[in-house]
Amino acid sequence: MPSDLHVIVIGGGLSGIAAALRLAEAGVPVTLVETRKRLGGRATSFVDPSTSAVVDNCQHVLMGCCTNLIDLYRRLGVESKIEWHRRIHFRDGQGRTDLLDADRMPAPLHLARSMMRFKSLTWAEKTAIARGMFAMTRLDSKRLAALHESSFADWLAQRRQPAGAIEKFWSGIIVSALNERIDRVAADYAIQVFRDGFLRSRESYVMGVPKVPLVELYDAAVERIEQAGGTVRLAASAEALEVEPDRDAESLRISLLRLQRGGEVRGDAFVSALPFERLGRLCPPELLERDPRLRGLDRIELSPIVGIHIWFDRPVMALRHLVLTSSPIHWIFNKGEEKGEEKGEEKGEEKGEEKGEEKGEEKGEEDALDGARTQHLHAVVSAAHDLVEQSPDDVAAIAEREVRRALPEAEGAKVVHARVIKEKRATFSARPGIERLRAPTRGPVANLYLAGDWCRTGWPATMEGAVRAGYLAAKAVLDDMGQDAAAALVPDLEPTGFSRLTRR
Repeated sequence: MPSDLHVIVIGGGLSGIAAALRLAEAGVPVTLVETRKRLGGRATSFVDPSTSAVVDNCQHVLMGCCTNLIDLYRRLGVESKIEWHRRIHFRDGQGRTDLLDADRMPAPLHLARSMMRFKSLTWAEKTAIARGMFAMTRLDSKRLAALHESSFADWLAQRRQPAGAIEKFWSGIIVSALNERIDRVAADYAIQVFRDGFLRSRESYVMGVPKVPLVELYDAAVERIEQAGGTVRLAASAEALEVEPDRDAESLRISLLRLQRGGEVRGDAFVSALPFERLGRLCPPELLERDPRLRGLDRIELSPIVGIHIWFDRPVMALRHLVLTSSPIHWIFNKGEEKGEEKGEEKGEEKGEEKGEEKGEEKGEEDALDGARTQHLHAVVSAAHDLVEQSPDDVAAIAEREVRRALPEAEGAKVVHARVIKEKRATFSARPGIERLRAPTRGPVANLYLAGDWCRTGWPATMEGAVRAGYLAAKAVLDDMGQDAAAALVPDLEPTGFSRLTRR
């Protein structure tokens, strides 16, 4: 492939941003095409009309082990907008608070002391968890991969993990990290979360939470890509990929991207960073037939997330976050105190339901917050299969009940507004066997490269996986152009302490 070709990146989520930025930085003419008016994809924000606050569709967090996502934030110049938490607060159904915090012990023992202090766990449950963690450290890469056809629930049962340990520890972490129930999650994905996120080093578990609305993180991408020589086309919705015979007439190549409402984008190479279900709708039948990467798209299942924004009439939560165990609500994030009229001027985009994607539904009176001092909390439910079809009033009532149960300070406080956000297509379902359906970057259509968190990245459906897919696609394009490109991925955190002895 010649070195002066024009590359089209389709989809402006994290994967598309990552691919377009790396290509632009390498001096490649690149155009990023995005259907929405802002970049970020599912990681987005909107203006809540009742409060004028810019709120996220759902809270996104990262961990210290997310080396490529952190690298992207550095390239975008927004790393300082991430607040890092070394202490993670858990609260059980009886109101007991536990703290996960590293001490000076070497990895993987750095969290053991705080775990042994968990008041919500019995001594038998704590020792069972320790045995499970130790078993994870003993798995080499081959034995870990062999677990992909089993569920994490099966693996825990084989390790005789008690029901209390599963309910109060294993399940909550995996549901939050992988957006799926443990009986539907491939065991190797779940074990990877604990090995890379909690056991690898003292830095890997540290949690990062954006200090600003998500749009402020990804708005910076437009300027960075264009400064590097690329082009960003917003509000340009893809309608179809068109193909033509390749030079040998035995294979196909992409000739152009046709846009809705007329227009087309021509290029020499195309990177699809679209969700798998949308990519399938763009492909003509002959492309779906010729490219095996695309044949299993209709067999990939989806898992939803529901976010509930709740405004109380006074402060009810001092901690920045809480992980709830034994609750249908998995997280509560403290978004701070605010006055209704002070937030959100021209910082977000009013968001409705777009093609059945995210849906914002509100409950409350339009003028309830004018001038009032309130506290904004954000509750998150992952793998929300049971909630996603319920009415917003019912979902808001469940969230309010669970927040009040977790926060004694909320007694007597009034909920003045609530808004429910449903992400029905939040991530792919990380079920056993899903790896067979995850597509590699390259395939028989030489000028079509695939990216997105659903692709084969070595990571589950996470923001880190999305960025890795974008970086891998950019590296593949550069390699095919004959450019001497840098390594595709930022290295993982190095194992430290005793973890160096258990990595094989």
